Parts: sequence; C-alpha cells; structure tokens
Amino acid sequence: MKKKIAFLNKIKNIKSIPDFLLKVNHFVNLLLTFPKGGYARYTVDLFMKNISTKFPSKIKVLDVGAGNKPYENLFTDCTYESCEHEIIHKETNVSNDDHTFYCDITKKIPKADNCYDLIICNEVLEHINEPSLALDEFYRILKPEGKLIITAPQCYGLHQEPYNYFNYLSYGLEYLLKKSKFKGITIKPLGGSFHLLGKLLNNCLNILFVKQGSYSKIIFYPIELIIKIIFYPIFVLLFYLDFFDKNKKWTIHYGCICKK
Repeated sequence: MKKKIAFLNKIKNIKSIPDFLLKVNHFVNLLLTFPKGGYARYTVDLFMKNISTKFPSKIKVLDVGAGNKPYENLFTDCTYESCEHEIIHKETNVSNDDHTFYCDITKKIPKADNCYDLIICNEVLEHINEPSLALDEFYRILKPEGKLIITAPQCYGLHQEPYNYFNYLSYGLEYLLKKSKFKGITIKPLGGSFHLLGKLLNNCLNILFVKQGSYSKIIFYPIELIIKIIFYPIFVLLFYLDFFDKNKKWTIHYGCICKK
C-alpha cells in the first residue's frame, strides 16, 4: 500500500510522457517481483526480522555500514545508532540518510570499550578490505556477552565498486570470527541453489532491460513486459523448490550470530 501511495505521489512531479511511462514501468516491475524485494534481499530481510524478535527492548544497538538503515524500524524500542564511512558513503551514493557518526571501522570506532549490546553488520563485510580489523573493533566495543549479527554474501556479483572485496564461505566466516575471539557462533545459509538460480535469472533480465536508455526502454517495453510475465511463475516455482535443497551449499547469503 505504501509503495502505491509513493507511486501516486511521484506522478505529481512527472514532467513528460517518457517520464510517466518510466514511472509506470517501475510500478509494474514491483508487482512482478517475486519474492518481495527479490531473491537478493528476501531471505536477508526475513533473517533480520526473525532474529530481531530475540532481543529485549531498551538495549543499545549499533548498525555499521547502515546505508539507508533498512532495519532501524526493527529496533524502535532500543537506542539505535548507525555509522558509515563518510567517503565511501558519498562515492557509492547508496543513500542520503544521515548517521549517528562516520568512521573507518577498520581503524578506530570512536566509542568506548563495552559500549553496545548488539552490533548489526548487514551486507557490509564484503566491502571491508581488512575484515579482521573491523571484527576486532566490534569485539572491543561490544559489552560482555553482547551479540554480533552478520549477513554476508557467498554468491553475489560486483556491486558498489570499487569497494567490493570478498564473497565468503561459512568456514571462512567462522575462522575470522574465532580469530577475533567471538564465541557461540551460528552460521546458516539464507536460501539454497534454487534461490540462487532465481537471482541469476533476474540478473539476466536486468542485463537485457534495465541498462537501456529511456526511449529504448519505452519502445521495447511490451517485449519486456511479456518476458517478465512469462518468468514470474518460474520465479515462484524456484522459490518453493528451494525446500528440497537441504544442504544449501550454494547460497546467496549467510546469516550469522555470535557473542563476545
């Protein structure tokens, strides 16, 4: 409902017919996206939503590399703070959101030892050139028994270049966390091979259609719409077929929780 209202509000600012058609295209794409948010984000969002319910209210939370702060609403009863790397934040143009503070988390987070009950590191670790140094800092500013939540990619293409250094395997994540003295480590794949295939198919559609200029996009839009309608039931089928991938050795992301 909120997306529909936002779409209608945007219509007021439309200055040309091509602009209007592109807005319609965007709205239709939202309707034809399955699962909600796409394969790249659905399992991560679900993991964050589920795990946020396990924490009490009134705790102190730091969301590192928070971007547009997609999970701030999950911690409304807490003291929520966010941080970003100021230069990278501006260069990658991820969002225009303001943050509590800015710093390089591989050098020094400007907070005292034993400061936070929970640190969120959501889709950030792959953008850190020295992940061990960042994890050491997380450990330092967490309170005793404080928790660290991480989501990190296993199979994900280049994004936010040139600040994209790693994909991770579960054993690599475990090694890094143990190296930084974390304990009680739980790592789970967020989706399996069929979800990954859905993500790759969506990438292929984006290559064909998303990069086009505005006028080319309008001309070829009927073809794009037909293809996306054809692919929609395929995306639905792949989503539910993932149930049969019990090992999930191929995944888009991992979800991890550990403690100091």
